[in-house]
Amino acid sequence: MKNCLSYFFVFSIKIFALSVLIQGIGLPLCGQALPISIDSRFDDWTAEAVEITDGTNDGSNLELLRMVVTNDATHLFIQIELEEEINLTDNQNLTLYIDTDLNASTGNSFHGIGAELVINFGEREVFYRLPSGQGQMSLNGINFRHQPSVTSSVFEMSFDLSAVSNAGFGLFSDTGVRLVWKDEAGPVGDALPNNGDIFTYLFDPTPVPVFEPIVLEKENPASIRLTTWNVLQNGIDDIDRKEYFKNILNVIQPDIVTFNECWDINPFQVASFMNAAVPLDNFENWQTVKVDDGNITASRYPILQNWYILPGQRLTASLIDIPSSISDQDLLVINAHFRCCENNFDRQREADAFVEFIQDAKTPGGIIDLPENTPFVLSGDLNLVGESQQLTTLLSGEVVNSNQFGPGGPMDWDGSDLEDIISTHTDDRLAYTWKNNFSSFPPARIDFHIISGSVLEVEKSYTLQTETMSADRLNEYGLFPLDATTASDHLPKVSDLILPMPVATTETINDWELKIFPNPVTDVCEITFTLEESSEVLFILLNTAGELAQEWHYSLPSGDHRLTFDLRETIAGSYYLKVETNEKNGSLKIIKK
Repeated sequence: MKNCLSYFFVFSIKIFALSVLIQGIGLPLCGQALPISIDSRFDDWTAEAVEITDGTNDGSNLELLRMVVTNDATHLFIQIELEEEINLTDNQNLTLYIDTDLNASTGNSFHGIGAELVINFGEREVFYRLPSGQGQMSLNGINFRHQPSVTSSVFEMSFDLSAVSNAGFGLFSDTGVRLVWKDEAGPVGDALPNNGDIFTYLFDPTPVPVFEPIVLEKENPASIRLTTWNVLQNGIDDIDRKEYFKNILNVIQPDIVTFNECWDINPFQVASFMNAAVPLDNFENWQTVKVDDGNITASRYPILQNWYILPGQRLTASLIDIPSSISDQDLLVINAHFRCCENNFDRQREADAFVEFIQDAKTPGGIIDLPENTPFVLSGDLNLVGESQQLTTLLSGEVVNSNQFGPGGPMDWDGSDLEDIISTHTDDRLAYTWKNNFSSFPPARIDFHIISGSVLEVEKSYTLQTETMSADRLNEYGLFPLDATTASDHLPKVSDLILPMPVATTETINDWELKIFPNPVTDVCEITFTLEESSEVLFILLNTAGELAQEWHYSLPSGDHRLTFDLRETIAGSYYLKVETNEKNGSLKIIKK
């Protein structure tokens, strides 16, 4: 934290006299500008941000504990901590007063400041009072973003410094802000800072690191690209929207997709749609299954078996046959679309049912038995906008309705919690997956990939929001700014998953057994085989176009052999290793990571 009085002098001449500025807690402050991601992880809120704290037992309802403030060139960032969990944007009376011109004589007089903006989060209302006029807007109207979307005692949020009023006038100046939090419930609601103190934050103009856009393509051909997408009321069968879905899916090139809200679409229609949108090699067809009334799982690999986890709810599972060249394990995909909005009761039952199903899968008996360490993933629109217990249950196995769904227990194979894959947008530091500008609710992260992290590795993940992509990036992929939001109010979420590798790949050629380990290959691999007599042995590595990548030549005696091949300089992809001896020849398929 640093004192910004000298920086403030440069701008204060434009607004008012210095004597107005120094009140209550003293000099105006600013922290170092920081590249904050609004994703509920908080690890980017470093000590350089400005922090003020408040004592406990000084309010009749909510206890406000701490506020942290920073900025970048385009946003004001605030982190607020309370003693108890709340749902920030529903059913509570926490209000933020923002003096956006640092002038106590303008705006709404409150707590020693003149607040141009008064934000009632529980009602999702924004009241502004400017010299140009006053009015009311929604949180969406000022481009407000926050995380987490569930109840919490800590929230991070961003305010767009270019936001304008209904009449088109700017809501923020270019200098700084004064901030007051107030719990408006009860006769003695807590305030931060306390009454009589003034907190002034001046924007730091120091540039922050530019967000590095995420490359949309896979990095590793051996990874499994999982996508989840709520298509909004049968969107992939809507004549006005289906081409947007096709275009985006063709860019993403998924291996498995969990679709939600396919109410009136059958799996054959989705298979036909996917065959046109993402054609497979060798004239193969997409596999699709619909077990309940709205979820459809599509896979380029065979679907072996399906389960309806909780009849009457949208929670289904499919066991998918992953090619042996990628993994020696199948993948269990649970496609979920939890109940919406304020229906915490049913969402908790759905979370409990998921835990019961996984506990059953990991132990003998019941409706499903998985081989030990079979990877699994929960994928879909979980609508987690209420109590945080639902997410806690999904990750930890802490069941609430134990009389119906059993005692729960550790979720991953190694006894640890499951992993919640938090994906930012490809071109921005935001993690929301749903946005509706006509709703009073701000964007939320409600589409999830939750994985068994002990046996699955996340290579890459992202959420595709085309609105924030540059013109060059859009042109590179053949996309347009409104493609994603025209298709649906949900954004496609993508995760590239590395499954357990095969211990070894064995090929038998003319009664001659060759074994390669590991496969896929990261750096080096070993090939073992037996020669009945001495021979010249030639190994030729070819790419899928038949072009030579590497070759090795050996003169070997009869007997058992173990050869090491260095592939660190070989580009990732699929290859064929041709093996030729005096009497025998054949080939092995190799995946290079």
